[in-house]
Amino acid sequence: MESILNQTYKDLEILLIDDGSTDCSGKICDEYARQDNRCIVIHQPNKGLSGARNIGLDHATGEYISFIDSDDYIHPQMLETLYEVLQKGDYDFSMVTFKQVWEYCKEDIAVTINKNNTFIANRLSLMKRLYNVNDQKLKWSEMNFQVVWNKLYKKSLISNLRFRQTASEDIEFNNRVYSKIKSCILVNIPLYYWVQRSSSITKQPINQNFINRAHSYLLCLHEISAENSLYRAFCLEKIYKTIINVRYRSEKTKWYSYAISQFLTLKQQTIKEFVRNKHISLSKKIGLLLFLYIPKTYNCFMFINESIYKLKK
Repeated sequence: MESILNQTYKDLEILLIDDGSTDCSGKICDEYARQDNRCIVIHQPNKGLSGARNIGLDHATGEYISFIDSDDYIHPQMLETLYEVLQKGDYDFSMVTFKQVWEYCKEDIAVTINKNNTFIANRLSLMKRLYNVNDQKLKWSEMNFQVVWNKLYKKSLISNLRFRQTASEDIEFNNRVYSKIKSCILVNIPLYYWVQRSSSITKQPINQNFINRAHSYLLCLHEISAENSLYRAFCLEKIYKTIINVRYRSEKTKWYSYAISQFLTLKQQTIKEFVRNKHISLSKKIGLLLFLYIPKTYNCFMFINESIYKLKK
């Protein structure tokens, strides 16, 4: 909250969603609202991340919208930078990169802002990076394009969209956003600080949420027009890479049976289209189908890659 209140761009409406907290978070939010009239607190029963964001979207009155997760923080000039570059042209949203930091570590956030260090991305490039498909122009980590919290969206772009309760709600949301845009502007400076914690969702052992990631991509596939076989190819490849990896990671865990059931369901619904899609190369089809039907080949592939990684460390 301090990093938001200390933004160099001051004309903010700050919506604090107390999503059924069981500690003092709600009282802390109310205290911020008493100290700063830009803060608006909404208390609600616990609805999860998607429900919290959706109630924020319902109440937002500004022309632009940015999301910030409760345990992260941002550079003092992040919102100013996002806003100013967005004014340079008719762009649908702006985006900065992020930096991973560890909880309780005091991060040096003295960054020289170079607003000329920008790139223009079209719909095709965004869809490629959303599904981790190589793009010659954009070589940033695909996660920059999957998350919602490093962006400033025009409200008109997302006003009719709401988050769905899935294992990867950001990806599913951005899949629908990217399908509507003409272009966006990107700033290659890490101004969002993603705090890593041992107790965070992304650090947990194999669980149901991890396995359900593949189903999130299936929801994305359903949102892509049947006529757009190229974008569907990006999504199909990601589905197969995900279900293969989920099966591998779930071996020898209590979640293995559940992972296999999800694996078979997704394969049944998508295998014909995957094989027939003309935008997926024959070599990728052969490789992924080999991993799919002969699990030991993927086990060997992962063993080799993990061994190489250990040697490099």
